[in-house]
Amino acid sequence: MQYPYCVLMCVLIVGALAVWPGGSDADVVVGKTGVARGDGTVNSPPPPTSDHTIRGEIVLARADHDWMSQQIEEPCILPNPKVPGRLIMFYGAVPASNRNTAAIGKAWADTKDPFQWHQDEHNPIFTPSKAGWDSGSIRLDTVLYIPEEDAYYIYYSGTTGTVQDRIGLAVCPAGNDGYSDITTATISRHGSAPVLAPEAAAPYHEDMASQAAVLREWNTDAQRWDWYMYYSYRGKDGVLPGIRLATSQDGKTWTRHYNQDDPRGMGQIFESSPGAYYEWHQVLKVDNTYVLCIEVGVDRGARWRPGLAVSTDPVKGWKQLNLDTVLQTQWHGLYDDRTLYHVATPAFYLIGGKWYLFVQACGRPANDNYIDGGWEMWAIACDKRVPTLPGCADLYIPGLP
Repeated sequence: MQYPYCVLMCVLIVGALAVWPGGSDADVVVGKTGVARGDGTVNSPPPPTSDHTIRGEIVLARADHDWMSQQIEEPCILPNPKVPGRLIMFYGAVPASNRNTAAIGKAWADTKDPFQWHQDEHNPIFTPSKAGWDSGSIRLDTVLYIPEEDAYYIYYSGTTGTVQDRIGLAVCPAGNDGYSDITTATISRHGSAPVLAPEAAAPYHEDMASQAAVLREWNTDAQRWDWYMYYSYRGKDGVLPGIRLATSQDGKTWTRHYNQDDPRGMGQIFESSPGAYYEWHQVLKVDNTYVLCIEVGVDRGARWRPGLAVSTDPVKGWKQLNLDTVLQTQWHGLYDDRTLYHVATPAFYLIGGKWYLFVQACGRPANDNYIDGGWEMWAIACDKRVPTLPGCADLYIPGLP
């Protein structure tokens, strides 16, 4: 959900997944940020947080800095590739003084305490360009660590106006400690054009393409990386009506795919709910299952919540789960109209053997317009194991075991 446009909102974690062949176990299994255990992800049962309540806390607060005083969003978390036991979060934010623009910052935490984050004093680290297609505003989509380049790939949506309509790529060397050298000076845009712009020609009929959840997976047979981008769009089909797919072999040059099996003729990867907005999302793999965690605004944004879609194939066979599966009103002992009425930019992470959901959330605005909400960044423990679809893995979501 991005200010100021009234229908914009924003890896289980966007956004993106990279599975490095032959790698060793890591402290974190993440999707949108692109690092996983070398032999695939793990779905071991986590211990309960408490007998009666769900643990959830604000981990980044709007009051901390002016540049993030209206909205904090898009949590892209990675294990630090140079410092074991350390996490990195890239995140977006909007200032109350100018809702027409946004920027990107960074923070770090210890894997032993994913509720305690330390913001960088030099934030924001990435802002709209001085000129060009992304000079108006930007929005964070996905961050991947690419080991063979020792660099972070930062996918983002940008525009010359106020509503992000194209997808770009920036690259940053990881540096000696994986964190300190992520600065404004070291982040460089890939080329002068977006890596994916809306396609107006049939059958796509797109006016906008944005919010890229990027996954890359090692293809053993072909001995190469296969890249997948799941993106939102606008056009003839309506405003943010669902998710489409593009693929790549280098993460820089992308080819669209139009799903001819979409019964409504929209080319989407799964049949979305009519009248709902599909924005920022994350992609990851749990056991044999690819998972999309999506912010969905049902009834044209009346209530934003996390939505889930699963498949055993990254290209085909996607199915959306019931949109009440992760609805925040079911987070007993934690939910409150004053804090979690709307929930967006959801991303799941497995940290130290336990699942967490990171989201942005706001209380119910007095005027019932989510655009005027004050959005904080939350972390929520996931102790409830739920089935998904036959042949697909179970998932952990907020709730009691």
